[in-house]
Amino acid sequence: MHSTSGPASGTLYLYIDESGNFDFGRSGTRHFPLCGVLMRRPFTHLPGLLDVKYDFLEQGLDLEHFHASEDRQAVRDRVFRCLAAHVGGMRVVCVVARQATLGPGLQTPEGLYSAAFDLLTRETLDARAPAACAHIIAITDSLPVRSGGAAVRKAVRTTLKACSPAGATYRILHHASRADVNLQVADYCAWAAYRKWERADDRSYRIMADAGVAWVEARLVHAG
Repeated sequence: MHSTSGPASGTLYLYIDESGNFDFGRSGTRHFPLCGVLMRRPFTHLPGLLDVKYDFLEQGLDLEHFHASEDRQAVRDRVFRCLAAHVGGMRVVCVVARQATLGPGLQTPEGLYSAAFDLLTRETLDARAPAACAHIIAITDSLPVRSGGAAVRKAVRTTLKACSPAGATYRILHHASRADVNLQVADYCAWAAYRKWERADDRSYRIMADAGVAWVEARLVHAG
């Protein structure tokens, strides 16, 4: 059977994940990065990432899936090296919110995520989105759905519809991160951005940038 997916179909995949937390008190994180990774098939990085996983399994590590904040440093090093070798030219958009500066309207999980998603999508699907794009599949992890419920689902659908190129169709899906390696890639990108902003540690961020990843950053500013 002939497949219609892949580059010839004009399908764009937008994988989205966040870092930090939705705690707006003193115990919360100072920054909330939301990252979107724009990709097309074929996903040439996937075989290498599977090799990383099975290499560690054979070394005795129980590695079910990649999760940057919980993975050992040796795992993170291998994942970033693999991504650096395969994802040159990948577009990564990061919206960074400094939580202490946000107004009351954004100091809820649904308010913050919806506003960050809106800015992220507009930055990602602007002039960089090819006119020939026929279909957009946006996939987020399941956290925003659990945290904000119907309000988040409605907000992200509305935003994606408004930002999609003329004539393009779109879908928005909410999957568990462990179910899709590309969501785990987005998790790693969000973690790299978080380390840069929260800890002034840009080592992982620079590995990706030096490999040709086009990082685009936008700040989510005060809203009343």
